[in-house]
Amino acid sequence: MEMIVMRAETEKVMMFLDRIVNRMTEYVNSTTIHSLEKEGTSDNDYLLELLKAARRLLVFCEEGLDACRNMLNNQSYHEMQIKQLLEKVYYQCIERFFHPKNDVWYENSRSAYSNTNAIIFRKAVPPSFSKFIYSLEAEFQMIREEVGHRVQSHF
Repeated sequence: MEMIVMRAETEKVMMFLDRIVNRMTEYVNSTTIHSLEKEGTSDNDYLLELLKAARRLLVFCEEGLDACRNMLNNQSYHEMQIKQLLEKVYYQCIERFFHPKNDVWYENSRSAYSNTNAIIFRKAVPPSFSKFIYSLEAEFQMIREEVGHRVQSHF
């Protein structure tokens, strides 16, 4: 991949992560287990796992954003470093969005054919949480398509 193209790709990922981190930070900072309980979902353990998954994803996205900024500020980076960075963001942020570590939700692989949301929750979730996750889904889908083919093509 040409360095100019790779730099542009890194900038695109950085802007995506900046938007996602801002939106996630706002949600996570304004949401508590008690506020989710008030929405009518009674499975406290599942609610804790939902918030834990959101916080974990936020941390990975913040780390990816910092790495992108550092890479772009460093004038002596190499093509392999950018590929490794994009791969890290792809697997730790993008794929983690669709497949969180604790499996509180999963991706419906047929969603593209059925014109439905890709994320399926394992149990009933508070409306504010599902609205939050679904509001991020389109951006994650788009960046996955843009970055995913580059990351997966060099394996």
